[in-house]
Amino acid sequence: MPLSGPLRVGLFPTSGAIAENLQIGRSRVIDQITTHALGGETQLLAEDRHLGKSSVLLAMVNRALREPEDGRLVLSVDLRDGITSSRKLAQLLLTQASQQKAGLKIAALARRGALAHLGQPAREGLAKAADLFDLQDEAAAVEAITQALNLRDGATLDSALRALDARGHATNARTVIALDEAQELATWSDSNAVQHCLAATIKRVDSTVAFVFSGSEKHTLVALFETPEAPLHGLGIRRSLPPISRDDWLAGLRDRYAQAGIAIGVDTIHKILYYSQELPLPTMLICQHTLDWLEQDQVTMATVEQAVNDARRHPSWDLPA
Repeated sequence: MPLSGPLRVGLFPTSGAIAENLQIGRSRVIDQITTHALGGETQLLAEDRHLGKSSVLLAMVNRALREPEDGRLVLSVDLRDGITSSRKLAQLLLTQASQQKAGLKIAALARRGALAHLGQPAREGLAKAADLFDLQDEAAAVEAITQALNLRDGATLDSALRALDARGHATNARTVIALDEAQELATWSDSNAVQHCLAATIKRVDSTVAFVFSGSEKHTLVALFETPEAPLHGLGIRRSLPPISRDDWLAGLRDRYAQAGIAIGVDTIHKILYYSQELPLPTMLICQHTLDWLEQDQVTMATVEQAVNDARRHPSWDLPA
């Protein structure tokens, strides 16, 4: 009987960033990126589409948030979600920071007279937020911080990053900023200024802010960091997603089918991987469609052939027939 609904999608997800427990063969690279980000190293993850880089970035963010260190901030922005300028990015970063308890330190710094670069209206709003936090009205404090940091003279990217860095020095805790689809920076009207601002933060010897840049337009993103005259040239460690090993695929897919009580042989999995060229999205598409052609709760070679024909009609299938 064909499987459908949440179980089908949960077994073999094919869209959006995928939770770490649903990823196959990525734990080592997630370990590596998370460890270096928490250690303060800026990294660049540039890959072609459909290889799982957004999923790896999501796993890194979630792991960093679970780490026990007090005061750490972990901020995550997809630059395709309506972020088209440095001011919008600045506002979003600081609003996200204000919604994490560790970020409320920004308000206390403003009340003490620090963060002069934010402008007087923003500092006054932050000082009010600090008073509210002292009164244990955390929800109102977060709202006050959000309003203060959205003031026009208080939301430049430079001021936002300096505020985050000042908070880091005051608390001896790092801020990790994950920017997905970072190639979009190249399309902004103030792109050059943004790149100089990011580069200045990265180059600062005692900076408490680290970035992980990720993007699926590989050549555009790489050009931002490897073009000799570019402000970001030479900054950050280049990361790549290694191919998922055959052993990881075999173990992962066997486990996934077993969760639904479906039998599948090793040779049948090899057949799926032959057609998918062991790439994540084509593999998941084929596996998802095998659920339409089950034979007595079993995936057979004939099941795979039918599933491949269906998968090839999917808009995201980009392998030759």
